[in-house]
Amino acid sequence: MLLVACHGAPVEHPPITAGCTLARVGRVVIQGADPADVAPLAVLEGTLDDPARTDRITAVATAMLRSRGYARATIQVTRAQGCGVELHVAVDRGPHFRIAGIDFTGDELPRDEQLAAIEDALGTVNTIGGAYVPDRMQRALDALVKRYHDAGWIEAEIAPPRAIYDDLAGLVHITIPVTAGPRYRIGNVVARGGGPTSRAAVIEALGLHGGQWYDGAAVRTGIARARRSLSRRIEMRIEVSSDEPAIDVEAIVEPTP
Repeated sequence: MLLVACHGAPVEHPPITAGCTLARVGRVVIQGADPADVAPLAVLEGTLDDPARTDRITAVATAMLRSRGYARATIQVTRAQGCGVELHVAVDRGPHFRIAGIDFTGDELPRDEQLAAIEDALGTVNTIGGAYVPDRMQRALDALVKRYHDAGWIEAEIAPPRAIYDDLAGLVHITIPVTAGPRYRIGNVVARGGGPTSRAAVIEALGLHGGQWYDGAAVRTGIARARRSLSRRIEMRIEVSSDEPAIDVEAIVEPTP
């Protein structure tokens, strides 16, 4: 028996394409860099168009380039009409720099400790051989000056770092001026309030002695230990002596109910 098909050959149809809309980013055109270099901008293709968001993401992408050593990187984004909104991204990475040296002037803390305090991004930013990122450096220095204060240099100041760029060599040298001032010792350690037994217990729990270098972390640890030991509320007062570089520590014990 012979079977014969009664229908014609399949008809090819053109692919169905999504309509263009001005509400979306139809295309992101990148010049001067690979899409991976400005990935936060590249992935905007197909998303809803939001100029304010694009500006924020442009700032993020610029910061990413600078954290990789392109200290003068700039990104300009212009808009054009196509199938939706087209974002034209012009990237100028500029020269690449790495840190050749970091010098602390007038410092008192060990150099290794200071370098460790400013290192960022798992050793790739603000470290020898890494990229110099000024805003991250300033945040690290703000934290470092607090470490100076905690270690007894309560008048310490750290001025903004000075960076000298060598465009030909691709190097940057950073100088960080530190004014430590005098280092303070612990002066009088007294306890007030409560009874004689309570005051003696507080002094013992504090573990602080006049004449030793002031250590803010040790003072905080001592007062926390005293509070746990007595299960009482204890306030701490710190006062700088007017006669010598010394800091008096006073613990005020909550009265017995």
